[in-house]
Amino acid sequence: MKKLFYVRHGETEMNVAGLWSGRIETPLTGKGQEQAKRAGKSLKTKIPHIDLIISSPLNRAYHTASIIAEEIGYPVDNIQKSNLLLERNFGDLEGTSDVNYYDKYGFEAVDAVEGSETVEEVQIRAVKALHMIESLPYDNILVVSHGTYGRAFKRAVNNLPHTHEYVREHRDEYRLGNAEIIELV
Repeated sequence: MKKLFYVRHGETEMNVAGLWSGRIETPLTGKGQEQAKRAGKSLKTKIPHIDLIISSPLNRAYHTASIIAEEIGYPVDNIQKSNLLLERNFGDLEGTSDVNYYDKYGFEAVDAVEGSETVEEVQIRAVKALHMIESLPYDNILVVSHGTYGRAFKRAVNNLPHTHEYVREHRDEYRLGNAEIIELV
């Protein structure tokens, strides 16, 4: 694999409302669709050809992947979906307000929420996804997924422990904006 790019989905209605979305389906806003178009245009200037786009199966990620694909001339029907790229399951927090949650309770608190996938479990899934992607016969790959999952995937690429998530300054450095494309490899 020569190049690996990662993009978080565009802005969603639940992002705007300040709600935990996790595995809940939420559509892109008009702004989110525009962000995806800009991401596609930006990607096109960075690399002339993407061999594979692989996406989370959640609609917000797949819709973002489809918009980017159209912008770069990649066949939308060729986008692959993988459950390994799903956003973290936030359990009982899903659909509730995320305003100031981390400031009040800390990053580790989500691990204890009923039904929540732990950061370690997300990291294990991200490592599996990375190994699967590395085994593919493509040179230039774009992964389209989610914010929390993206931090785990970036840590997997950089061989960092899941506990890196709990250090505030590292969390901020790993934060991904909506439809922000990063080159990982």
